[in-house]
Amino acid sequence: MLYGMISAIGVRNVVENKVDLTKSRNLIIAGVIFVCGLGFGGGLTFTIGGTSITLTALAIAAIAGILLNAILPGNDYEFGKNPAGDGSRGVYVMNTDSEKEESEDNK
Repeated sequence: MLYGMISAIGVRNVVENKVDLTKSRNLIIAGVIFVCGLGFGGGLTFTIGGTSITLTALAIAAIAGILLNAILPGNDYEFGKNPAGDGSRGVYVMNTDSEKEESEDNK
């Protein structure tokens, strides 16, 4: 009963905040949360410094959602438009379009 209520509240939040599930980013995050929440039935147990720690499926799903939200870019990124931004992503693209745009602007 409790998990059903939590799920219903989550769906209500998605609808009220008008989350666009046509965007791949949002769909991936939602899908991974559902799979983690339903797939880790027994949870995940690991040991740190002699202490056993068990994460429930709900905790794993929440952590996965938070991490994916932080990692996946929030908007469609166009490579080649911002060399500094490309470099921070580990991609170095020679931008020839901006040179053409600058020469057209100077005319």
